[in-house]
Amino acid sequence: MCEQDHGHLPLRARGAAVRPIRGALAAAALLWLVPVAAQTVLTLPEALRLAAKASLSADTARLDLAIAREDTAQIKTSYYPQVTLNGGHMNLDNQPFFVAGPVIFPSSQQAYWQFNLSVRELVWDGGKRSTALSASRTRESAVGLKGASEVRRAQAEVADRYVTLLSLRGQRVVLDQRRKALEDYHRVVKDLFDQGMVARNDLLRTEVAIRSVGDQASTLENACATSQEALNKDLGLDPTAPVALPDGLPPPPPIPWNEEACRARAVDHNESVRALAEKVNGLEQAVELRRKDYYPNVVAELAHNYQQNEYLLYPNQNALFIGLSLNVFDGGARAAKVRQARDEVEKANREEEEAKRGVSIAVAQALRDFNEALRQVETARANVAASEENLRIIEDQYKEGLARTTDVLDAESVLAESRWQVVRMHYQAYARQAALLAAMGEDLPSFYEAGTAPAMGLSNPEKVSP
Repeated sequence: MCEQDHGHLPLRARGAAVRPIRGALAAAALLWLVPVAAQTVLTLPEALRLAAKASLSADTARLDLAIAREDTAQIKTSYYPQVTLNGGHMNLDNQPFFVAGPVIFPSSQQAYWQFNLSVRELVWDGGKRSTALSASRTRESAVGLKGASEVRRAQAEVADRYVTLLSLRGQRVVLDQRRKALEDYHRVVKDLFDQGMVARNDLLRTEVAIRSVGDQASTLENACATSQEALNKDLGLDPTAPVALPDGLPPPPPIPWNEEACRARAVDHNESVRALAEKVNGLEQAVELRRKDYYPNVVAELAHNYQQNEYLLYPNQNALFIGLSLNVFDGGARAAKVRQARDEVEKANREEEEAKRGVSIAVAQALRDFNEALRQVETARANVAASEENLRIIEDQYKEGLARTTDVLDAESVLAESRWQVVRMHYQAYARQAALLAAMGEDLPSFYEAGTAPAMGLSNPEKVSP
């Protein structure tokens, strides 16, 4: 991760204590690697790809696109003729008769079969169908882009959860090192107490600090377990499924664009902005469709009728109908629909313009946040070096009776906090970078695969639990 050499020397035993601690850590790392060598580490690019396939946002995007495609398929059916078949058996309570003066004769049977087969085709509609189909395909494209935007946002959230979990595990390592340092310091103080060189309150204060670290470790374990389950949920996995993560990540890959280029790429590539542009195109086509409501429809229908009737000379009849349908007057309804469609276009244009401005501001802010995180990592590293030197000085003063136990414990606490800050800001930089890339519409898995060297080892091969 960020800081590998976290151990510090407690008082007189400093030089001798570092070597066995480092050796124990190396041995522990080897013990972790032996049982998990065959397991696959879930890298950050793999987690991002999994989110794009199995997350709720991914499934929702696929279903929304499928629904939009079905809408297009329904419009395509308007190009096909309508074929209708009606038939059945008719039973009358009385046989029908014709009356012609004094002559009465039957017109049909009292019970008979009858069938009707018709084929109706819309020959010409002024281009309504083609315009509606084009508008539907445009909406389909907009739905796809909106879904891609939601997936990209979900990937950024997964990246944040992923690095948050690594950060918590990194803080757990720092906390273990702090506990070890306090225990070593406690042994030194106890030796001095047994020799009558320090008061009993020095020993008690050290024991209080050790117990506080134990409580912090329990809280941290709970946070790790919760974070692991949240990550699994966002990946579409069972919350309790064991997931192997790397020990850490190298520094985040650099952003190869300046602020101006980032803004331009976001406006051009952000799926939300592109979806709004497609929405505008679709609404403009809707205006054209409303205008074509003024055009007539030309229809043709071919029908075949059969009626079981022994009194008819021709029980089978064929018919061809060609006609025109025109809405002559509708009280201004069509004109109102045209005006409404124009207003919707104007509204969508305003939304697109606002979205471009918003994404430009968001990208610039995300880039500044990312650069600030990188700067704070370097500041935290410098603070670690200063805190280590400060602790060394306080320990020397304590041995000479010029400092109190509380001074040593405070110095050790400052060192631990500096190390925690290195870990936190290192992974915070990743989270802010992922948010920046998502806002720019970049392919997150490809970016991190190309710019990040693979991390070795596992942070924990088993499910994280308190």
